[in-house]
Amino acid sequence: GCGRCHADCPYAAITLVPRRDGKPFEHQAEVDSSLCVGCGICVGACPPSTPFRSDDDLRTGIDLPGPTLRDLRAATLAAVAALPAAAPRILVFGCRHGVAAAGGPGMVSLPCLAMLPPSFIDFALSRTPTDGVVLAGCDDCACHNRFGQLWTEERVAGTRDPRLRTRVPRDRLATCWAGPLAGDVLRDTRAALAARIADTGSADK
Repeated sequence: GCGRCHADCPYAAITLVPRRDGKPFEHQAEVDSSLCVGCGICVGACPPSTPFRSDDDLRTGIDLPGPTLRDLRAATLAAVAALPAAAPRILVFGCRHGVAAAGGPGMVSLPCLAMLPPSFIDFALSRTPTDGVVLAGCDDCACHNRFGQLWTEERVAGTRDPRLRTRVPRDRLATCWAGPLAGDVLRDTRAALAARIADTGSADK
């Protein structure tokens, strides 16, 4: 009922209606399935969307039928496990409509990059043997889901809720905005981040 999903939905598929379940907040979110495209941006906008919980408590205020928040956490852990043993280990969260469309080891595929709650970046860098994170989205100014790139950038910059915590080292984070055929751009971004981490010694946690 906080309204963040309503504010961030690019398709006006979410409205706030009077609460019917007796829980706190005056309103609750209601989704119009005829307008929803399943981008998951609402999940990324929801403050309770966090992996910093036990699996049994992994719930959010709004979720997709699939991939769910639980699926996203499982995919993150699986991608981390697939990273090479040698540091620096770079994890990629990528939009399936952008440069990360092909997928691959060490990569988490999302319907839209803005489905990713910022807390997942924090989780990857603080709770797993990940040394750096690349956020890979659609080509600059050509977001498949309209505002996915903008909302992601603002959440990372701390100008939009939910914000990426200031404790997360920005020198271990990179962004890549490119189309699905520009795999070389993602490769170069990943390599540049790995080199920067190796040079600064950030991989020594």
